Amino acid sequence: MDQGKKEDLKESIKDTAADIILDVGSKAAAEVVKETVTGLLKEVLVDTGASMIPGISGAISGYKRARFERNIKQFTNELSLKVEDLRINLEQKTAEQKEQLDQLLAYILDYVIDEQQEEKIEFMVNGFVQMTEHENITEDFVLTYYDVLKELRLVDISVLRLMYTSFYMYDQANRETYIDVMEKHGISLEQYESVRRNLHRRGLLTTKTDLNINDDLDQIHKTFKELFAYLKKLTNPRFKGSLPTLREPKFKSKDNLQISKFGREFVHFFLNMDNDEMTGQ
Repeated sequence: MDQGKKEDLKESIKDTAADIILDVGSKAAAEVVKETVTGLLKEVLVDTGASMIPGISGAISGYKRARFERNIKQFTNELSLKVEDLRINLEQKTAEQKEQLDQLLAYILDYVIDEQQEEKIEFMVNGFVQMTEHENITEDFVLTYYDVLKELRLVDISVLRLMYTSFYMYDQANRETYIDVMEKHGISLEQYESVRRNLHRRGLLTTKTDLNINDDLDQIHKTFKELFAYLKKLTNPRFKGSLPTLREPKFKSKDNLQISKFGREFVHFFLNMDNDEMTGQ
């Protein structure tokens, strides 16, 4: 698809969705969004259909065009399911805040269009709903979160959800297990561990070492002070008292992975998990 046409359609969808959703008095907004965006999509696809280049380039363009169409349809479907939540959230927003959300919606559409895994678009829409619940949200915040989401695959998200529920979910007996995740995505134990390491590199998981490193440094400092005092008395020929007892330092750090603060916030933002169902630890 011609880049100019894609940008025109993206802008039209953004303006259309914004006009309908941000109009808090709009009735049947969900169906209006779906019908209007579908109509825009058909017009552009018909207009660009004759310009597809045959051969390899045409095949690549055809694939991207099909993905573009699927993603936009999925986006409008997911958005239509959230229209009432958006309407409620936006009732209290000022004109300036609505304008900011309009711009953020344009950024999200960029991620939607380029997404290779259609199922992730639900999370992108969840994130937009979360934005409307805040008084102010910065572009840097949105781009940071969506950049991370863009780099994650569905298997990454499944493992992250598992790490979250394993620590916060009340009903541990009925929660998903790592074996369920492995079977669902067809991965081995080694691949599962690789996914966890990837989440750790991105800051979504952490280790006891990361959390307790300052405590351990304090323990090391204390141990050295005790050792220095011991050696000072031991090497002093005039010292006649009993030597202090040296104790083996106890470190808190372990390499067990667990979800990080950023990971928890990421899950709340995109996965729409209810905090009331969690332990709050």
